[in-house]
Amino acid sequence: MNQQSLLASSLSAGVAIGAGLASALLFIVSAKGSLLALALAYFAPLPLMIASLGFGQWTGLVGALLGSGLVATLLYPMVGLIYAVGIGVPAWFVCVAALRGAPPAEPQPTRPARAKTIAPAVPNPSPMRALAIATLYFAVAISVGALLLAAAHGGLASALGQLADELAPLIRDVKGATTSLPEGLDPDRLARVIVRVMVPAMAGSGLLLVMANLWLAARIVQISARLPTTWPDIPYNLRLPVPFAAALIPAIGLIFVGHEIGFVASIVATVLATALSLQGLAVMHDLTRDMSARSPLLFGAYLVMSFIPPWPMAVFALVGLADAALGLRERKRLRQSIPPTPP
Repeated sequence: MNQQSLLASSLSAGVAIGAGLASALLFIVSAKGSLLALALAYFAPLPLMIASLGFGQWTGLVGALLGSGLVATLLYPMVGLIYAVGIGVPAWFVCVAALRGAPPAEPQPTRPARAKTIAPAVPNPSPMRALAIATLYFAVAISVGALLLAAAHGGLASALGQLADELAPLIRDVKGATTSLPEGLDPDRLARVIVRVMVPAMAGSGLLLVMANLWLAARIVQISARLPTTWPDIPYNLRLPVPFAAALIPAIGLIFVGHEIGFVASIVATVLATALSLQGLAVMHDLTRDMSARSPLLFGAYLVMSFIPPWPMAVFALVGLADAALGLRERKRLRQSIPPTPP
């Protein structure tokens, strides 16, 4: 028994080291700036999530800490902190949330196929908990980080002004090197707009990044038969808690207050809207289950989202908000559960 425990501990330690090293290297290669390097950087949370889901939460945590230390050593301490806040901690934290309270994996009995499968009335909490934790984390972490950065540079207006002053010369160079930009474009004004939307956009993209890697990591661990829980019905169960969804409306209203309050509200609203867009996508997957044209419809939706973001995401955020308010997926199951009235 002691030998088995020692072997399991050695395996977990090896996985933690490998996951931390792989994640850190995927993050570091993004400094090269090439398209391939940037694409690989999107998978930086994946090794940590595989370690957390397949080998235990402490394995993932050790890997996240090792990755943060490696990035700080090879680059700069501040970059290591950015890695920890944006990649390491959320990758581990979301996995812990997804597994906590989830039903254990067990072989499913063979049952005869049915034409339609009606989801249980009580949702599996794992996808909802993971999305809620990721949303809360990025809304709070990015807001606090932005406020601390602003305080270190003499206030929000001063910090944004400094960033805009550094960005404006780059925009002038691009404008001078290409003819595709409008002649009346004001580089200084464009720089101010970009720095205003840059931080909220980072928060929303961070949420998308973590949730996409969570799905991919869970699939990989499931294929390797190490996933400790049953696979949830994601199209039905992926949703924000209703209070989170309702918070989007006041968050949008507070944006117009301006100053630090408005800036934090823009971060919170962007993260909530991104989470609701994921819920809207889940609604589309669920409501189209019985359609013959489901595959081309889904392919077309994702194709449009890839080429003209972020407007399709805004549409899906409205769908997610409608689902939170009206229970679109529950209404579908209610209609399916009611037998047709005889003529």
